[in-house]
Amino acid sequence: MVYTPPVLGSLLSLLVLAAPEVLDLSSGPDVGALVQRVWSANAELQAARVKVATARAEAARAGFLPNPTLDLAVNTIPVGPLNPPNLADPLLNVPNLGGGLSVLLEVGKRGPRQDATRAAARAATLDAVELLRQKVLSAEESVSDIAAAEVRVATLTQLAEDALKLTTLERARADKGDTSALDADRAQLEEEGVFTSLGEARESLSEGLRTCTDVVGVPCLPFNDWRAAAAWLERRFEATATKVEERPDLKSLQAQQATAEAQQLLAERRWAPDPTLRLGYLHDRFVISGNQQNSLAVSLAFPLNLFDHGQADAAAAAVAVAAARATRERLLGNATSQLQRLHEQQRNIGARQKRLRDHSLPLAASVVERLNAAVTRGAAPLQELLLARRTYAELLLTANDLDRASFRLRVARVRVTGSAMPLPPELTDDQ
Repeated sequence: MVYTPPVLGSLLSLLVLAAPEVLDLSSGPDVGALVQRVWSANAELQAARVKVATARAEAARAGFLPNPTLDLAVNTIPVGPLNPPNLADPLLNVPNLGGGLSVLLEVGKRGPRQDATRAAARAATLDAVELLRQKVLSAEESVSDIAAAEVRVATLTQLAEDALKLTTLERARADKGDTSALDADRAQLEEEGVFTSLGEARESLSEGLRTCTDVVGVPCLPFNDWRAAAAWLERRFEATATKVEERPDLKSLQAQQATAEAQQLLAERRWAPDPTLRLGYLHDRFVISGNQQNSLAVSLAFPLNLFDHGQADAAAAAVAVAAARATRERLLGNATSQLQRLHEQQRNIGARQKRLRDHSLPLAASVVERLNAAVTRGAAPLQELLLARRTYAELLLTANDLDRASFRLRVARVRVTGSAMPLPPELTDDQ
Protein backbone atom coordinates (compact mmCIF):
# COMPACT_ATOMS: atom_id res chain seq x y z
CA MET A 1 0.00 0.00 0.00
CA VAL A 2 1.29 3.46 -0.91
CA TYR A 3 1.17 6.00 1.90
CA THR A 4 -0.27 9.38 0.92
CA PRO A 5 0.51 12.32 3.23
CA PRO A 6 -2.62 14.11 4.54
CA VAL A 7 -1.75 17.38 2.79
CA LEU A 8 -1.09 15.64 -0.51
CA GLY A 9 -4.32 13.66 -0.12
CA SER A 10 -6.29 16.88 0.35
CA LEU A 11 -4.69 18.37 -2.77
CA LEU A 12 -5.54 15.29 -4.80
CA SER A 13 -9.15 15.49 -3.60
CA LEU A 14 -9.35 19.12 -4.66
CA LEU A 15 -7.94 18.26 -8.08
CA VAL A 16 -10.54 15.52 -8.53
CA LEU A 17 -13.34 17.87 -7.51
CA ALA A 18 -12.02 20.56 -9.84
CA ALA A 19 -11.67 18.17 -12.79
CA PRO A 20 -14.00 19.06 -15.67
CA GLU A 21 -17.08 16.96 -16.21
CA VAL A 22 -16.75 14.52 -19.10
CA LEU A 23 -18.80 11.95 -21.01
CA ASP A 24 -16.77 8.77 -20.78
CA LEU A 25 -18.07 6.35 -23.41
CA SER A 26 -16.01 3.52 -21.97
CA SER A 27 -18.45 3.43 -19.06
CA GLY A 28 -21.30 2.70 -21.48
CA PRO A 29 -23.71 5.51 -20.47
CA ASP A 30 -27.38 4.66 -20.94
CA VAL A 31 -29.94 6.98 -22.45
CA GLY A 32 -31.03 8.34 -19.06
CA ALA A 33 -27.49 9.36 -18.15
CA LEU A 34 -26.97 10.89 -21.58
CA VAL A 35 -30.21 12.88 -21.26
CA GLN A 36 -29.18 14.27 -17.87
CA ARG A 37 -25.71 15.16 -19.14
CA VAL A 38 -27.03 16.96 -22.23
CA TRP A 39 -29.75 18.78 -20.23
CA SER A 40 -27.25 20.08 -17.68
CA ALA A 41 -24.40 20.96 -20.05
CA ASN A 42 -25.74 21.96 -23.49
CA ALA A 43 -25.72 25.75 -23.91
CA GLU A 44 -28.90 26.00 -26.02
CA LEU A 45 -30.88 24.04 -23.45
CA GLN A 46 -30.01 26.55 -20.74
CA ALA A 47 -31.95 29.20 -22.66
CA ALA A 48 -34.84 26.74 -23.00
CA ARG A 49 -34.74 26.15 -19.25
CA VAL A 50 -35.09 29.91 -18.63
CA LYS A 51 -37.98 30.10 -21.11
CA VAL A 52 -39.82 27.29 -19.32
CA ALA A 53 -39.33 28.94 -15.92
CA THR A 54 -40.56 32.29 -17.29
CA ALA A 55 -43.67 30.76 -18.88
CA ARG A 56 -44.54 28.90 -15.70
CA ALA A 57 -44.10 32.08 -13.70
CA GLU A 58 -46.54 33.84 -16.05
CA ALA A 59 -49.04 31.02 -15.55
CA ALA A 60 -48.71 31.30 -11.77
CA ARG A 61 -49.10 35.10 -11.95
CA ALA A 62 -52.30 34.78 -13.94
CA GLY A 63 -53.85 32.92 -11.02
CA PHE A 64 -53.37 35.83 -8.63
CA LEU A 65 -56.02 38.46 -8.01
CA PRO A 66 -55.16 42.03 -9.08
CA ASN A 67 -53.25 43.89 -6.40
CA PRO A 68 -55.35 46.53 -4.60
CA THR A 69 -54.24 50.16 -4.66
CA LEU A 70 -53.96 52.24 -1.51
CA ASP A 71 -54.13 56.01 -1.84
CA LEU A 72 -53.56 58.62 0.93
CA ALA A 73 -54.20 62.35 0.74
CA VAL A 74 -54.15 65.56 2.77
CA ASN A 75 -56.65 68.06 1.29
CA THR A 76 -57.77 71.67 1.90
CA ILE A 77 -54.39 72.87 3.11
CA PRO A 78 -55.04 76.58 3.87
CA VAL A 79 -53.17 79.12 1.78
CA GLY A 80 -53.71 82.87 2.19
CA PRO A 81 -56.47 84.51 4.32
CA LEU A 82 -58.48 82.19 6.52
CA ASN A 83 -62.23 81.76 6.55
CA PRO A 84 -63.27 82.47 9.29
CA PRO A 85 -60.43 84.84 10.18
CA ASN A 86 -58.33 84.35 13.29
CA LEU A 87 -58.93 80.55 13.26
CA ALA A 88 -56.61 78.95 15.79
CA ASP A 89 -54.11 76.37 14.46
CA PRO A 90 -55.32 76.46 10.85
CA LEU A 91 -53.01 73.64 9.74
CA LEU A 92 -54.69 71.37 12.29
CA ASN A 93 -58.29 72.57 12.01
CA VAL A 94 -58.74 73.17 8.26
CA PRO A 95 -57.21 70.25 6.27
CA ASN A 96 -58.96 66.91 5.90
CA LEU A 97 -57.21 63.53 5.79
CA GLY A 98 -58.36 60.90 3.34
CA GLY A 99 -57.48 57.44 2.17
CA GLY A 100 -58.93 54.78 -0.05
CA LEU A 101 -58.55 51.22 -1.26
CA SER A 102 -59.15 50.49 -4.98
CA VAL A 103 -59.57 47.06 -6.60
CA LEU A 104 -59.85 46.25 -10.31
CA LEU A 105 -62.83 44.00 -11.08
CA GLU A 106 -62.12 42.01 -14.26
CA VAL A 107 -65.17 41.06 -16.31
CA GLY A 108 -64.81 37.75 -18.21
CA LYS A 109 -61.04 37.98 -18.59
CA ARG A 110 -59.44 35.97 -15.78
CA GLY A 111 -60.47 32.60 -17.21
CA PRO A 112 -59.13 33.16 -20.75
CA ARG A 113 -55.94 34.74 -19.40
CA GLN A 114 -55.29 31.76 -17.14
CA ASP A 115 -56.03 29.33 -19.97
CA ALA A 116 -53.65 31.20 -22.28
CA THR A 117 -50.75 31.30 -19.83
CA ARG A 118 -51.20 27.66 -18.81
CA ALA A 119 -51.19 26.58 -22.46
CA ALA A 120 -48.16 28.79 -23.15
CA ALA A 121 -46.29 27.20 -20.23
CA ARG A 122 -47.16 23.77 -21.56
CA ALA A 123 -45.96 24.75 -25.04
CA ALA A 124 -42.67 26.07 -23.63
CA THR A 125 -42.14 22.85 -21.70
CA LEU A 126 -42.88 20.73 -24.77
CA ASP A 127 -40.54 22.86 -26.87
CA ALA A 128 -37.80 22.24 -24.31
CA VAL A 129 -38.56 18.50 -24.38
CA GLU A 130 -38.32 18.47 -28.17
CA LEU A 131 -35.07 20.46 -28.18
CA LEU A 132 -33.63 18.11 -25.56
CA ARG A 133 -34.78 15.12 -27.59
CA GLN A 134 -33.13 16.46 -30.72
CA LYS A 135 -29.90 17.22 -28.88
CA VAL A 136 -29.81 13.75 -27.33
CA LEU A 137 -30.42 12.14 -30.72
CA SER A 138 -27.67 14.31 -32.22
CA ALA A 139 -25.43 13.13 -29.39
CA GLU A 140 -26.39 9.54 -30.22
CA GLU A 141 -25.41 10.16 -33.84
CA SER A 142 -22.07 11.67 -32.87
CA VAL A 143 -21.41 8.73 -30.53
CA SER A 144 -22.25 6.36 -33.39
CA ASP A 145 -19.65 8.17 -35.51
CA ILE A 146 -17.13 7.70 -32.70
CA ALA A 147 -18.04 4.02 -32.35
CA ALA A 148 -17.82 3.42 -36.11
CA ALA A 149 -14.47 5.23 -36.24
CA GLU A 150 -13.09 3.12 -33.37
CA VAL A 151 -14.21 -0.09 -35.08
CA ARG A 152 -12.69 1.18 -38.32
CA VAL A 153 -9.40 2.03 -36.57
CA ALA A 154 -9.28 -1.42 -34.99
CA THR A 155 -9.99 -3.09 -38.34
CA LEU A 156 -7.38 -1.06 -40.21
CA THR A 157 -4.84 -1.54 -37.42
CA GLN A 158 -5.12 -5.30 -37.81
CA LEU A 159 -4.91 -4.98 -41.60
CA ALA A 160 -1.87 -2.72 -41.25
CA GLU A 161 -0.14 -5.26 -39.02
CA ASP A 162 -0.85 -8.00 -41.55
CA ALA A 163 0.38 -5.78 -44.38
CA LEU A 164 3.57 -5.05 -42.45
CA LYS A 165 4.16 -8.76 -41.88
CA LEU A 166 3.63 -9.43 -45.58
CA THR A 167 6.03 -6.65 -46.57
CA THR A 168 8.66 -7.99 -44.18
CA LEU A 169 8.21 -11.48 -45.58
CA GLU A 170 8.45 -10.30 -49.19
CA ARG A 171 11.57 -8.25 -48.43
CA ALA A 172 13.19 -11.28 -46.86
CA ARG A 173 12.26 -13.46 -49.82
CA ALA A 174 13.51 -10.83 -52.28
CA ASP A 175 16.83 -10.63 -50.44
CA LYS A 176 17.18 -14.40 -50.82
CA GLY A 177 16.26 -14.25 -54.50
CA ASP A 178 13.03 -16.25 -54.00
CA THR A 179 10.93 -13.44 -55.42
CA SER A 180 11.43 -10.18 -57.25
CA ALA A 181 12.03 -6.81 -55.63
CA LEU A 182 8.95 -5.60 -57.50
CA ASP A 183 6.73 -7.91 -55.43
CA ALA A 184 8.26 -6.51 -52.25
CA ASP A 185 7.59 -3.00 -53.50
CA ARG A 186 4.01 -3.93 -54.30
CA ALA A 187 3.56 -5.30 -50.79
CA GLN A 188 4.99 -2.10 -49.31
CA LEU A 189 2.76 0.03 -51.52
CA GLU A 190 -0.26 -1.91 -50.26
CA GLU A 191 0.99 -1.37 -46.70
CA GLU A 192 1.27 2.38 -47.31
CA GLY A 193 -2.30 2.48 -48.57
CA VAL A 194 -3.58 0.71 -45.46
CA PHE A 195 -1.65 3.08 -43.18
CA THR A 196 -3.07 6.06 -45.07
CA SER A 197 -6.60 4.75 -44.50
CA LEU A 198 -5.73 4.16 -40.85
CA GLY A 199 -4.68 7.79 -40.48
CA GLU A 200 -7.95 8.96 -42.05
CA ALA A 201 -9.91 6.74 -39.64
CA ARG A 202 -8.07 8.23 -36.66
CA GLU A 203 -8.86 11.71 -37.94
CA SER A 204 -12.53 10.72 -38.23
CA LEU A 205 -12.39 9.56 -34.62
CA SER A 206 -10.99 12.91 -33.51
CA GLU A 207 -13.66 14.74 -35.51
CA GLY A 208 -16.39 12.61 -33.94
CA LEU A 209 -15.07 13.39 -30.45
CA ARG A 210 -15.08 17.13 -31.24
CA THR A 211 -18.64 16.97 -32.58
CA CYS A 212 -19.78 15.04 -29.53
CA THR A 213 -18.23 17.65 -27.25
CA ASP A 214 -20.06 20.44 -29.10
CA VAL A 215 -23.43 18.67 -28.82
CA VAL A 216 -23.20 17.39 -25.26
CA GLY A 217 -21.41 20.40 -23.82
CA VAL A 218 -18.63 18.46 -22.04
CA PRO A 219 -15.55 16.66 -23.38
CA CYS A 220 -16.31 13.21 -24.82
CA LEU A 221 -13.88 10.35 -24.23
CA PRO A 222 -13.70 7.35 -26.60
CA PHE A 223 -14.79 3.76 -25.92
CA ASN A 224 -11.17 2.53 -26.04
CA ASP A 225 -12.56 -0.91 -26.90
CA TRP A 226 -13.75 -1.71 -30.40
CA ARG A 227 -16.03 -4.48 -29.10
CA ALA A 228 -17.88 -2.04 -26.84
CA ALA A 229 -18.06 0.40 -29.76
CA ALA A 230 -19.51 -2.29 -32.02
CA ALA A 231 -22.04 -3.22 -29.33
CA TRP A 232 -23.15 0.43 -29.17
CA LEU A 233 -23.83 0.44 -32.91
CA GLU A 234 -25.95 -2.71 -32.59
CA ARG A 235 -27.96 -1.57 -29.58
CA ARG A 236 -31.60 -0.55 -29.62
CA PHE A 237 -32.79 2.69 -28.04
CA GLU A 238 -34.10 2.61 -24.51
CA ALA A 239 -37.12 4.63 -25.53
CA THR A 240 -40.83 4.00 -25.30
CA ALA A 241 -42.53 3.83 -28.67
CA THR A 242 -45.33 6.35 -29.10
CA LYS A 243 -47.64 7.48 -31.86
CA VAL A 244 -46.42 10.25 -34.13
CA GLU A 245 -49.20 12.47 -32.76
CA GLU A 246 -47.51 12.27 -29.35
CA ARG A 247 -44.31 13.88 -30.62
CA PRO A 248 -43.41 16.83 -28.36
CA ASP A 249 -43.24 19.40 -31.17
CA LEU A 250 -46.69 18.37 -32.44
CA LYS A 251 -48.14 18.50 -28.94
CA SER A 252 -46.50 21.91 -28.53
CA LEU A 253 -48.32 23.11 -31.64
CA GLN A 254 -51.59 21.96 -30.07
CA ALA A 255 -50.70 23.93 -26.94
CA GLN A 256 -49.78 26.95 -29.05
CA GLN A 257 -53.14 26.71 -30.80
CA ALA A 258 -54.88 26.56 -27.42
CA THR A 259 -52.87 29.59 -26.29
CA ALA A 260 -53.88 31.58 -29.36
CA GLU A 261 -57.55 30.59 -28.98
CA ALA A 262 -57.56 31.73 -25.35
CA GLN A 263 -55.80 34.98 -26.32
CA GLN A 264 -58.38 35.54 -29.07
CA LEU A 265 -61.21 35.08 -26.59
CA LEU A 266 -59.47 37.41 -24.13
CA ALA A 267 -59.07 40.07 -26.83
CA GLU A 268 -62.70 39.77 -27.90
CA ARG A 269 -63.83 40.33 -24.30
CA ARG A 270 -61.88 43.55 -23.95
CA TRP A 271 -64.96 45.42 -25.15
CA ALA A 272 -66.39 44.85 -21.65
CA PRO A 273 -64.98 47.56 -19.37
CA ASP A 274 -63.31 46.43 -16.15
CA PRO A 275 -64.56 48.72 -13.35
CA THR A 276 -62.36 49.84 -10.48
CA LEU A 277 -64.10 49.70 -7.10
CA ARG A 278 -62.88 52.22 -4.51
CA LEU A 279 -63.72 52.43 -0.85
CA GLY A 280 -62.60 55.73 0.70
CA TYR A 281 -62.49 57.28 4.16
CA LEU A 282 -62.33 61.02 4.96
CA HIS A 283 -61.48 62.64 8.27
CA ASP A 284 -62.37 66.38 8.10
CA ARG A 285 -60.93 68.76 10.69
CA PHE A 286 -62.85 71.82 9.38
CA VAL A 287 -65.87 71.07 11.53
CA ILE A 288 -66.35 74.75 12.42
CA SER A 289 -67.78 75.21 8.92
CA GLY A 290 -70.31 72.45 9.49
CA ASN A 291 -68.45 69.68 7.66
CA GLN A 292 -68.92 66.03 8.66
CA GLN A 293 -65.83 65.00 10.59
CA ASN A 294 -65.74 61.31 9.48
CA SER A 295 -67.25 59.91 6.31
CA LEU A 296 -66.97 57.00 3.84
CA ALA A 297 -67.17 57.04 0.06
CA VAL A 298 -67.78 54.22 -2.44
CA SER A 299 -67.15 54.70 -6.16
CA LEU A 300 -66.89 52.79 -9.43
CA ALA A 301 -64.68 53.93 -12.33
CA PHE A 302 -65.23 52.53 -15.83
CA PRO A 303 -62.75 52.77 -18.73
CA LEU A 304 -64.42 53.67 -22.00
CA ASN A 305 -63.20 51.16 -24.63
CA LEU A 306 -64.36 53.25 -27.54
CA PHE A 307 -61.39 52.94 -29.88
CA ASP A 308 -59.18 50.03 -28.85
CA HIS A 309 -61.33 47.16 -27.67
CA GLY A 310 -59.03 44.30 -28.61
CA GLN A 311 -59.84 44.02 -32.29
CA ALA A 312 -56.19 44.06 -33.44
CA ASP A 313 -55.10 41.46 -30.89
CA ALA A 314 -58.05 39.24 -31.79
CA ALA A 315 -57.10 39.34 -35.49
CA ALA A 316 -53.47 38.45 -34.70
CA ALA A 317 -54.56 35.59 -32.44
CA ALA A 318 -56.82 34.21 -35.19
CA VAL A 319 -53.83 34.06 -37.54
CA ALA A 320 -51.79 32.28 -34.87
CA VAL A 321 -54.56 29.70 -34.41
CA ALA A 322 -54.68 28.95 -38.13
CA ALA A 323 -50.89 28.81 -38.44
CA ALA A 324 -50.48 26.37 -35.54
CA ARG A 325 -53.20 24.10 -36.91
CA ALA A 326 -51.80 24.13 -40.47
CA THR A 327 -48.22 23.54 -39.30
CA ARG A 328 -49.24 20.54 -37.23
CA GLU A 329 -51.19 18.98 -40.10
CA ARG A 330 -48.27 19.48 -42.48
CA LEU A 331 -45.76 17.95 -40.06
CA LEU A 332 -48.03 14.95 -39.51
CA GLY A 333 -48.25 14.37 -43.24
CA ASN A 334 -44.49 14.66 -43.65
CA ALA A 335 -43.93 12.19 -40.81
CA THR A 336 -46.04 9.53 -42.50
CA SER A 337 -44.09 9.71 -45.76
CA GLN A 338 -40.75 9.82 -43.92
CA LEU A 339 -41.58 6.67 -41.97
CA GLN A 340 -42.30 4.80 -45.19
CA ARG A 341 -38.97 5.84 -46.72
CA LEU A 342 -37.07 5.03 -43.53
CA HIS A 343 -38.66 1.58 -43.40
CA GLU A 344 -37.57 0.87 -46.98
CA GLN A 345 -34.03 2.11 -46.32
CA GLN A 346 -33.74 0.02 -43.14
CA ARG A 347 -34.94 -3.08 -44.96
CA ASN A 348 -32.43 -2.57 -47.80
CA ILE A 349 -29.53 -1.96 -45.43
CA GLY A 350 -30.54 -4.96 -43.32
CA ALA A 351 -30.46 -7.19 -46.39
CA ARG A 352 -26.99 -5.91 -47.32
CA GLN A 353 -25.72 -6.40 -43.76
CA LYS A 354 -27.00 -9.98 -43.66
CA ARG A 355 -25.33 -10.86 -46.98
CA LEU A 356 -22.05 -9.32 -45.88
CA ARG A 357 -21.98 -11.11 -42.54
CA ASP A 358 -23.28 -14.48 -43.73
CA HIS A 359 -21.54 -14.78 -47.11
CA SER A 360 -19.18 -12.04 -48.31
CA LEU A 361 -16.99 -11.54 -45.24
CA PRO A 362 -16.51 -15.26 -44.40
CA LEU A 363 -15.67 -15.99 -48.03
CA ALA A 364 -13.22 -13.08 -48.29
CA ALA A 365 -11.52 -14.06 -45.02
CA SER A 366 -11.18 -17.64 -46.22
CA VAL A 367 -9.72 -16.59 -49.56
CA VAL A 368 -7.18 -14.28 -47.87
CA GLU A 369 -6.15 -17.01 -45.45
CA ARG A 370 -5.65 -19.59 -48.21
CA LEU A 371 -3.84 -17.18 -50.52
CA ASN A 372 -1.59 -16.05 -47.69
CA ALA A 373 -0.56 -19.64 -47.09
CA ALA A 374 -0.06 -20.20 -50.81
CA VAL A 375 2.05 -17.05 -51.27
CA THR A 376 4.16 -18.00 -48.26
CA ARG A 377 4.91 -21.33 -49.95
CA GLY A 378 5.50 -19.59 -53.27
CA ALA A 379 2.52 -21.39 -54.82
CA ALA A 380 0.54 -18.27 -55.77
CA PRO A 381 1.45 -14.82 -57.10
CA LEU A 382 1.55 -11.92 -54.67
CA GLN A 383 -0.81 -9.88 -56.81
CA GLU A 384 -3.67 -12.27 -56.10
CA LEU A 385 -3.11 -12.00 -52.35
CA LEU A 386 -2.96 -8.20 -52.50
CA LEU A 387 -6.15 -8.06 -54.51
CA ALA A 388 -7.89 -10.42 -52.08
CA ARG A 389 -6.67 -8.39 -49.09
CA ARG A 390 -7.88 -5.19 -50.70
CA THR A 391 -11.30 -6.74 -51.36
CA TYR A 392 -11.49 -8.07 -47.80
CA ALA A 393 -10.58 -4.65 -46.37
CA GLU A 394 -13.19 -2.94 -48.52
CA LEU A 395 -15.84 -5.41 -47.35
CA LEU A 396 -14.90 -4.85 -43.70
CA LEU A 397 -15.11 -1.08 -44.09
CA THR A 398 -18.39 -1.39 -46.01
CA ALA A 399 -19.81 -3.46 -43.16
CA ASN A 400 -18.69 -0.75 -40.75
CA ASP A 401 -20.36 1.95 -42.86
CA LEU A 402 -23.58 -0.09 -43.02
CA ASP A 403 -23.59 -0.52 -39.24
CA ARG A 404 -23.30 3.24 -38.80
CA ALA A 405 -25.95 3.89 -41.48
CA SER A 406 -28.31 1.42 -39.82
CA PHE A 407 -27.81 3.14 -36.48
CA ARG A 408 -28.49 6.56 -37.99
CA LEU A 409 -31.67 5.24 -39.60
CA ARG A 410 -32.85 4.06 -36.20
CA VAL A 411 -32.10 7.55 -34.85
CA ALA A 412 -34.03 9.08 -37.74
CA ARG A 413 -36.99 6.83 -36.99
CA VAL A 414 -36.97 7.94 -33.35
CA ARG A 415 -36.86 11.56 -34.52
CA VAL A 416 -39.96 11.05 -36.64
CA THR A 417 -41.98 8.90 -34.26
CA GLY A 418 -41.19 10.96 -31.18
CA SER A 419 -40.37 7.93 -29.02
CA ALA A 420 -40.28 8.96 -25.39
CA MET A 421 -37.09 8.99 -23.34
CA PRO A 422 -36.33 9.63 -19.66
CA LEU A 423 -36.80 13.30 -18.83
CA PRO A 424 -35.19 15.48 -16.14
CA PRO A 425 -37.53 16.39 -13.24
CA GLU A 426 -37.84 19.99 -14.47
CA LEU A 427 -39.64 18.82 -17.61
CA THR A 428 -41.92 16.18 -16.12
CA ASP A 429 -44.39 18.78 -14.83
CA ASP A 430 -47.24 20.10 -16.97
CA GLN A 431 -46.92 17.17 -19.38
